[in-house]
Amino acid sequence: MNRKLSLTIFLVVSVFSFTKAQIQWSELGGLNGLSANSWINSICIDHIGNVYVAGDFTNGSKSYVAKYDGNTWSELGTNIPISNTGISNICSDIIGNIYAVGNFTNGFGKQYVAKYDGNSWSELGGLNALSANNIIYTVCSDSLGNIYTAGAFTNSSGYYYVAKYNGTSWSELGGLNALSANGWINSICIDGSGNIYAAGTFTNGNGQKYIAKFDGNSWSELGGLSGLSAQLEINVVNKDILGNIYAAGRFTNNSGNQYVAKFNGTSWSELGGLNGLSANGWIKSICVDGSGNIYTAGNFTNSMGMPYVAKYDGNSWSELGGSISIGISNYGIFAIDNDAKGNTYAVGNFFNSGNKRYVAKFENITGIQSFAKKSDLHISRNPCHECEIEITNTLINQLQIKDVLGRKIEAQFEKTAKGFSIILPNNLSGLFFIHNAQTNETIKFVKE
Repeated sequence: MNRKLSLTIFLVVSVFSFTKAQIQWSELGGLNGLSANSWINSICIDHIGNVYVAGDFTNGSKSYVAKYDGNTWSELGTNIPISNTGISNICSDIIGNIYAVGNFTNGFGKQYVAKYDGNSWSELGGLNALSANNIIYTVCSDSLGNIYTAGAFTNSSGYYYVAKYNGTSWSELGGLNALSANGWINSICIDGSGNIYAAGTFTNGNGQKYIAKFDGNSWSELGGLSGLSAQLEINVVNKDILGNIYAAGRFTNNSGNQYVAKFNGTSWSELGGLNGLSANGWIKSICVDGSGNIYTAGNFTNSMGMPYVAKYDGNSWSELGGSISIGISNYGIFAIDNDAKGNTYAVGNFFNSGNKRYVAKFENITGIQSFAKKSDLHISRNPCHECEIEITNTLINQLQIKDVLGRKIEAQFEKTAKGFSIILPNNLSGLFFIHNAQTNETIKFVKE
């Protein structure tokens, strides 16, 4: 059974006024709401907007995953089987389960993926099912609920690899030695077509770091041999809703500056042009919001020597928040993310006036934006229950609806007295994107 969203489409031209609210960085949960006593390495946001963070901070005896439910911070679960050796990365799946990885081990001294199912923590796949022999750096989930992980652990041949859990068992993605990575893997991402991308310190035959792509059958170098030509470590790989791939890390351009590299399906380029970002230190994280803006952060600093989040709006790079400082210290930002409302979050080793690490939130502009024929798509209320979308001069067959993982949602269009309604599969809710292939414009909406 399907659910009608009543996304009514009108063939009109929209002109709206704009109200700008004051925006700035703030401490999520208020001063010392989290009160983390050490680094925060990772952040993720689930499908209903809860914020989760983890890292080297502890509850006094062991590392834990902290959850912010919109009002307060709490420790996720009371029986987390994690020691005080730290958590490297966390993620959520499509139904809200939380996964954590790091250097923590089970009773047999093996690293593993910890899963929280809403009630308790467990070792994913059962005791020693993954049996990783070294630290795990990254974990992610695809649209079908499969879990992927990688890091400094190796297979029986001594190669680094991406491990996949299909709901029943763990396996080496592509088969034994299919990737044969000769260095550890820092980051994994998955595009809307289900392709897997991996990045880290492993090299090709020319000794250069690269992005490895698994298309469901085999691994290859994205962009061809030495297409990226990264001479130093790649820390992060990510994608946008249109399928572009982004990579960054310690590698530099010919001017010696770190940068965000973009693969557009054909070739690699420096996002924003040569020295558009001009980062003076390594880049650790990349995220993309529903409007297609690109954000990045790491150990690079502004003119005052402070770490900052850089935003690329499709034309140029800028410092998110301008001269407003994200926090104290220059030890870096380790992870950033966006929520469904376009707010941006940052974590790392920066701290507040009480010497406590925290989650920094940058509030998105609220109000009604002026389009004045600049936009062919507009949604009048967001979030919404019955959402109305206005559209100008676009055919229905030029519209695509995708979810937060970039999956195309098969929608039906029903003629109404006012225009058209979009019918999505039953029980779908959360953040979605409508892409206009005719104008290459994307807008987001949250279905309550």
